[in-house]
Amino acid sequence: MRAGKVCFLLMCLVGLVFGVVNIGYSEDTSLQASLEELYQKAIALKEVGDNNAALDILKKIANDSSNNQIRYTDILVEQGIIMKDMNMPTWKSPTKEAAYKIKLLYKKNYNNPEYWLVYAKYAALVNKERHVYGAFQKAFFFKPDYVEGNIAKGTAYTYLAKNTDPSETTASAAIGYEEVPVSKENSARYNKGKEAKEFYEVALKNSTLDNGRKAYIHYKIGELEMNILSNKEAAVKNWKKTVELSPDSLYGKKSAELLSKNQ
Repeated sequence: MRAGKVCFLLMCLVGLVFGVVNIGYSEDTSLQASLEELYQKAIALKEVGDNNAALDILKKIANDSSNNQIRYTDILVEQGIIMKDMNMPTWKSPTKEAAYKIKLLYKKNYNNPEYWLVYAKYAALVNKERHVYGAFQKAFFFKPDYVEGNIAKGTAYTYLAKNTDPSETTASAAIGYEEVPVSKENSARYNKGKEAKEFYEVALKNSTLDNGRKAYIHYKIGELEMNILSNKEAAVKNWKKTVELSPDSLYGKKSAELLSKNQ
């Protein structure tokens, strides 16, 4: 009888211990999920032009993301991108910290494709295009069928195109270069935009993408078509697709707004 009581008490104790562990795990995963949601919201706000709100969220979640140093570094890079876009002279502060973190993380994360995506984004921010190219080569070497890699590649080359002088040609860096009129064929800005679109289109072919990610890609292609590739018809087509896929998202609402102005 006494032995039965002891067994019962032990079972209760084990249940209590595992209950505490499960609660802790649940809280931890819940925190990570909420941080990811906030991060994605910040990125969406940035993409639709609400830089102040995006920056506020990124600053708030930075410290809470310190357990994941790759994500923390990514947040620093995103802060730098937004602050530079807003012509804030302090954009170099998070960018320098990101550069330090990238060096620190290199050895332990050399085989991690996510690390190389952050590196590529940082390289685009500081206008080191060769490093952008090299970082993506590494990412796809370690994960060839990397749908998020193709999305990130499209976004990085969109950023490079956006920040390329419209007068720059693909021959500008060549030895013995002679100035020639800029055309679609030799425009560095246009060709980077064209590459970005191609990377996005590769990502769209992946069957694992949900409607939210597809909506983001179509929204970005629409931006490319309108602002870089000068194809209003194609821009409208992609924004309509975004609204169709995710009408209540920030991308869907922004696309609807753009459609009302451009149809």
